[in-house]
Amino acid sequence: MNVVATLLTVIPEADAPASRGHDVSPCFGSLLSAREREVLTMISEGLSNKHIARTLAISPETVKTHVKRIFLKLAVSTRAAAVSRAGSLGRV
Repeated sequence: MNVVATLLTVIPEADAPASRGHDVSPCFGSLLSAREREVLTMISEGLSNKHIARTLAISPETVKTHVKRIFLKLAVSTRAAAVSRAGSLGRV
């Protein structure tokens, strides 16, 4: 298990704001769903959306949706920034 994957296990599971019908604002402290953490772990390993989709048995469009939600929740715009921010969250 790599460092980011280890840090991601520290972020507790929570009912994501969007699933409760609230707008997802790009707030630093927003928590990721279990699936979003799983996708982010795979991103940290350098996997493409297509590879993540195959691994998780979901469509590439679903992966894109997860990535977009991760970006919103972590207030980032790149995959590298998302991985970096997740590391920061894990240390808090």
